[in-house]
Amino acid sequence: MPHIAILGCGLIGETHARCLAELGTPPTLFVDTNLACAEKLAAEFSGKAMDDPITAIESPNVDAVYICTYHDTHAPLAIAAAKAGKHIFLEKPMAITEGDCRAIATAVKEAGVLCMTGFKLHYCSHARKAKALIKNPQVLSAQVMDRRWPDDSWANDPLKGGGNVLSQGCHAVEMLCYLADSKPIRIFAEGGNLRHPKLGTGFADTMAATLSFENGAVATLLIGDAGETLRDGKFNFQSMNGVQSVHLYHRLTELSYFDGEREQIFSAEEDGFLNENREFLSAIMEGRKPETSEIDGFLAEMILLRGIESIRTGLPIALKDLP
Repeated sequence: MPHIAILGCGLIGETHARCLAELGTPPTLFVDTNLACAEKLAAEFSGKAMDDPITAIESPNVDAVYICTYHDTHAPLAIAAAKAGKHIFLEKPMAITEGDCRAIATAVKEAGVLCMTGFKLHYCSHARKAKALIKNPQVLSAQVMDRRWPDDSWANDPLKGGGNVLSQGCHAVEMLCYLADSKPIRIFAEGGNLRHPKLGTGFADTMAATLSFENGAVATLLIGDAGETLRDGKFNFQSMNGVQSVHLYHRLTELSYFDGEREQIFSAEEDGFLNENREFLSAIMEGRKPETSEIDGFLAEMILLRGIESIRTGLPIALKDLP
């Protein structure tokens, strides 16, 4: 099994460490610029701790790295890992600028390493069930709506985190592409900075958009922190084909399926984190691309950046130049 280093020992790094341990591959190295955070996890999982990510990446005792750090650090760390020949699990979003996203994709391709973008919703059991139940959807919707993020949150920092749209909107976009099973060709969006006026106009916390796909499917997309809907939860997805429909809610632990005559309700555990870690380990062992590779991470973030361009210009934006 691969020797894994966790870069960034906050909540997400800890979550991945627990999943890897459950799968029989606990991380061996924990890295954080706050050494105390790294030492805490290292003690729990019987690993080693350090505060220098580049030294960890270049260690001959590391086969793969999990990048669970602030979004503006994803590109330099992922590029360094690729050049060092290490496989990469890259927490979403891939990055928050087009230049950084392209640089990561180029480095991964040139190095020939595996890179997985961490879209946990994609790996939820109910996401797969929804895709199997509605094979050729005509209309879809995606909502990622959170409670208001504090102005001083690092995720709301325009440089470090990018704000709500760029930070977690990629979950919604990737799921729409997955459920539609088609390439998006156009986006038209409204929104911008509606909730955090102190952060300026070059910041997007809200996006209401429509997406068109090559196969004729259309979708609505709603992202923001205007208030979580407690009945359905933060994540809310629907897929319809004219007769049948599915509704995913409660962090995808609940699925409602209507077959045209009756409704069925299915419940499941929140298993996206565990399943995505299982997929990354399997991809390494089998020498294949993971199901959500750097291409999926690149596509999701580019769609959001084009959506922000649409907000700015008031015009629909073509997506035909994307992979």
